[in-house]
Amino acid sequence: MKSGNDIPLANLLENGFLSLDFIEEQYSLYKQNPLTVDPSWRQVFEQLDAAKAIETQPAETSVTSPTLSPVIMNGKSILYYPHLEIEANGHEEKVKQLCEAYRMYGHLAAKTNPLDITEKAISEPDQLRLENFGFSKQDLPKFFPSNGILDSETAPLLEIINALKRIYCNTIGFEYAEIHSEELEEWLRDQVEHQHNPRQFSIEQKLTILQYLNKSELFESFIHTKYVGQKRFSLEGAETLIPMLAAAIDTGAALGIDEYVIGMSHRGRLNVLANIFDKSYAEIFSEFEEGYIPTSVEGSGDVKYHKGFYSEVKTVHDHEVSLTLVPNPSHLESVDPVVEGQVRSRQVNRGDAIAQAKVVPILVHGDAALAGQGVVYETLQMSRLEGYSTGGTIHFVVNNQIGFTTIPRDARSTFYCTDIAKIFKAPVFHVNAEDPEGCVFVTELAVALRQKFHCDVFIELMCYRKYGHNETDEPAFTQPLEYQVIRKKKPIREIYRDLLIQESVTEQAIVEGLEIKFKESLNEAMKENGSLSGSRSAKKNDVPRNDEIFQQLPTGVPKEILQEIGSHLYRIPEGLVLHTKISALLKDRLEMFKGRAIDWGMGETLAYASLLWEGVDVRLSGQDSCRGTFSHRHALLMDQVKEQGYIPLQHLKEGQGRFDVYNSPLSEYAVLGFEFGYSTAAPEALVLWEAQFGDFANGAQIIIDQYIASSEQKWGQRCPLTLLLPHGYEGQGPEHSSGRIERFLALAGDNNIQVVNPTTPAQLFHLFRRQALRSLHKPLIVFTPKALLRHPACVSQLEDFTKGSFQEILEDPDPPNKVRKLLLCSGKIFYDIAAEREKLGIEDLSIVRIEQLYPLNIERLKEIVGRCPTLKECVWVQEEPSNMGAWSFMRPILRDLLPHDVEVSYVGRTRSASPAVGSHAIHKKEHAAILNGVFGAKDPYNIKA
Repeated sequence: MKSGNDIPLANLLENGFLSLDFIEEQYSLYKQNPLTVDPSWRQVFEQLDAAKAIETQPAETSVTSPTLSPVIMNGKSILYYPHLEIEANGHEEKVKQLCEAYRMYGHLAAKTNPLDITEKAISEPDQLRLENFGFSKQDLPKFFPSNGILDSETAPLLEIINALKRIYCNTIGFEYAEIHSEELEEWLRDQVEHQHNPRQFSIEQKLTILQYLNKSELFESFIHTKYVGQKRFSLEGAETLIPMLAAAIDTGAALGIDEYVIGMSHRGRLNVLANIFDKSYAEIFSEFEEGYIPTSVEGSGDVKYHKGFYSEVKTVHDHEVSLTLVPNPSHLESVDPVVEGQVRSRQVNRGDAIAQAKVVPILVHGDAALAGQGVVYETLQMSRLEGYSTGGTIHFVVNNQIGFTTIPRDARSTFYCTDIAKIFKAPVFHVNAEDPEGCVFVTELAVALRQKFHCDVFIELMCYRKYGHNETDEPAFTQPLEYQVIRKKKPIREIYRDLLIQESVTEQAIVEGLEIKFKESLNEAMKENGSLSGSRSAKKNDVPRNDEIFQQLPTGVPKEILQEIGSHLYRIPEGLVLHTKISALLKDRLEMFKGRAIDWGMGETLAYASLLWEGVDVRLSGQDSCRGTFSHRHALLMDQVKEQGYIPLQHLKEGQGRFDVYNSPLSEYAVLGFEFGYSTAAPEALVLWEAQFGDFANGAQIIIDQYIASSEQKWGQRCPLTLLLPHGYEGQGPEHSSGRIERFLALAGDNNIQVVNPTTPAQLFHLFRRQALRSLHKPLIVFTPKALLRHPACVSQLEDFTKGSFQEILEDPDPPNKVRKLLLCSGKIFYDIAAEREKLGIEDLSIVRIEQLYPLNIERLKEIVGRCPTLKECVWVQEEPSNMGAWSFMRPILRDLLPHDVEVSYVGRTRSASPAVGSHAIHKKEHAAILNGVFGAKDPYNIKA
């Protein structure tokens, strides 16, 4: 019979004779003479001695433990170590905690910064220290359950830690723990730890990455040498963005995406246009020429790094994909909601609004703008809302580690610029731009994740900016040490090229030949640019003539159709329990089809219903738009028992247009940007944004200035968006009186927008129908009333909706025979003036309403004045202070239009810094003073022109 030291380990395992005393006895014999123990024991103890030698090494040092030989146990081949049962006892939970800590905090130790200038002071974060989990360095060689980190069920603790570091502390930092989706976390953990890490790229894939890096860097260096000192907002230092974008598009195409809408600021934009969108190099170079005059924009145009572009490209795997680069101004992140709106609109148009799998948004941010701009938060807040979701956005963050001249510690209070993603539980991947393969890997992972879980995902590309904010800046003025490091950096393309040569993927001569060939193609494009730019000439602005602007479009709807619409409109489903006041309201509205006067709310509803009846889509969003801020709309009826909504306008008939109405988040900036983007992609629909009060448009002024008012002039981008801005002085204080008419009139030029202040329900009806039905696509700014919603005089008859069209100017409904004094006004003040005139019995005064302030129908106004031969005085009357409202706009027009012997004067509130007073009593006194001034009383408000 064999002695104990002669028994093989496998036999002892099978017979259950293994004990701690026996193991120690065998080890003592081994130390005296290794040949005295069975070879299987000898192998184990040799590995144990090797592991003990590791204990003196730092924990962060990468050491691989010897591989254990498999042992057959219970019919399975396993890796076994005799410490297993001993060390695992009571420590299994600690190892689990350790693994979770690396999943949660490993990114803090990841080597993602190619500069190292702001690298963490310690290589091992406090959250990952061994002692936090009850371990010490003496535990490193001991075997523990691997918790799925390794293929083997057990391994030395050091080997487990090294595996965790390889996965979570390398050149990629993963943030996906605690995103409140167990399924997403498990899927992502499996992808990161088992399926694709490390990602094995084929030779063809490696060469493709190199090819994109070649194009990216050589394109920039070519422009730098050929167009010295010209701004281009170079991508150098972040060239890896190009293979990443290419990978995103190609990966997504394989997963069913066939259209991308991309928004980005100016850095790298020309590179993206050239190497992702396939815009010709010759055309790009031509835009650098001093004599370049664009022919593609029907207006004033914009600088080359703000323009948009559309193309259809083939990916490296031969997928056909449509790409749209949305134009943007220098308000960097303002393009974010515009992109989301365009995507949502395209999804709806393509029937992809539910699956949201075909059209996908990509946003490319800068680190400083992402952290600093509030519109980023507003846009993300819409990401999971029913009326605004696009099914997930892929965010690339080009982290140059500087914003113009401002370093991160002065630019944000968060650790990462991407920390806003944590609020919305979006996974974040931090990647080192000098690891192109790692960057492409996480890009592919992000796209797959978006398609599977329809959530936002962020990729932070840690890189640097080779030059200043633009190529004319000197960055060393403000960041001397950082730029000492940057100037010594080897280009990313060269780093990766040398790596592939070292791996024998390619050869020096081959890559040098490719570089020479690409540079030759750039030189050829530059020669082509010479003939291209020389043949270009300026093109006249395609601004519609006045006769086109004021061409009357019949917008009436036959009475029979309106009555049929009415019979369907308020056909309430059985069992729907309405509020008693709503039931009464609906009964009143049904009576309107039988001859009762139609109020504002019904006139608006008829406009939408008649368009839907004709197959036109209508979308309305804003704060409290379903009910209406002033409780006049009630587009959504709420069941008082089940609290379930019912929208009558969605149930008119089969084949009707799509009707969407949404209560927006409490945002103006992002929501208006979203609706702008939506409308540009849905020109045949009526798309409306409603401010809760007109002055709330202040919060969206960037979108109004930089997009709505100027997009056609700058980018040739026409927009049929309608803005509804409640406006009127009712003594509600300075914050809820004025929709700031003067600001929109100041933005008006070249027939770019329509500024309208309608005064009857029928006018609103015809206005909305004109906006939706005519081919002239212009933004429409509508100043809607508050008090007039229920004013007994502000009504129309059913016949007013059956004929005619919108009238830019409304003549006096009861004009006198001889007009001595002509009152011109706009909006609610008309009803007050008309009532006062009737009260006083004045017969030589005519009131004319300017319903459309811009474009102003001057010919029509001349006709009206021409019919007043006895005219002696013309007065512009308004509620607003003299430096607000339309007076400053109308004053020079009236002076030029009227005969010199006709006196022009103003009646309204005096000049003021605030739109209105806070006291209702003072408001009433001011209003009385205006009426006194209109009808002849001496008053300081009567200011001669």
